Amino acid sequence: MRTLDQQIGRVLRAAAAAPSVANTQPWEVTVSGGTVALRADPARRLQHTDPHGREMLISCGAFLLNTRVAARRERLVATVRVLPDPEDELLVAELTFEPGPAPTPYELDLATAVGRRATSRLPFEDQPLFTDAVIALHSAAESEGAALRLVQYSDPAREAVIDLVRRAEALAAEDPAATAEEAAWTAVDPGRDDGIPPDLLGPAPMDARAPVRRFDAAAGTARFERRSTLAVLVTPGDDTAAWITAGQALEHVLLVATTYLVHASFATTVLENPTTRHDLRRALRLQGAPQMVMRLGYQALPEHTPRRPVGP
Repeated sequence: MRTLDQQIGRVLRAAAAAPSVANTQPWEVTVSGGTVALRADPARRLQHTDPHGREMLISCGAFLLNTRVAARRERLVATVRVLPDPEDELLVAELTFEPGPAPTPYELDLATAVGRRATSRLPFEDQPLFTDAVIALHSAAESEGAALRLVQYSDPAREAVIDLVRRAEALAAEDPAATAEEAAWTAVDPGRDDGIPPDLLGPAPMDARAPVRRFDAAAGTARFERRSTLAVLVTPGDDTAAWITAGQALEHVLLVATTYLVHASFATTVLENPTTRHDLRRALRLQGAPQMVMRLGYQALPEHTPRRPVGP
């Protein structure tokens, strides 16, 4: 049992590398024997911009996927029950671990990517993704019950997507509560173990049409690429379970992307505004609900945002 406890500890420390909205890390775990309970932490939810907890649960879903992946590196198989208590939507999942076979090369690649994946807010190489990476990213999303809608430079809908991103950011900039919430989680003291430190916010784009999120506290300006790949993660439904699915699919996509030397930054504001989220769905003629908008491209390994301790 001592060995299993140590394995679970390593699994949870790896899982904590998951991405989360504004690096809020809105999760907490409890361990009892070989069972892990993953809960959403509402104290870390963005109270104004994420009133229903959609982004909070997407973040927890990313943590859950990392847990599954890291378990395989330990030769463990995780049995997962998502939303095991209908009366408790904050209980995201319960996981039990049993000894399993040696990990496959694909599983080892994903497990290695857990520690290497990092969000990048710097300019990418000015080119779309190669075909092999595109195929792998689609497969990763579909394996988790989601889909990717890619928006390449030549896509007629791309300008509409960028317009909506800019519109949502402009509306948020006029909302004092939204700007105060962003300020509380960005350009934070480098000694904090959550939030985004100022040196990782990246520069502001010189080109208003650059497909990158703008932060008020951005340091300097830079010329960003124009031909990177935009991707929208889509789920068939749009309820609590769908948001957890989206988080697992998102992290699976990001880990696979990392194995192809592809990194991502996110445009969340367009999905935090109900009107622009609806308009994005219509502009792209999506059959499901958009859960994340990403900019994907090639770049050297970026720096990591800080992480707080989690698990035993």
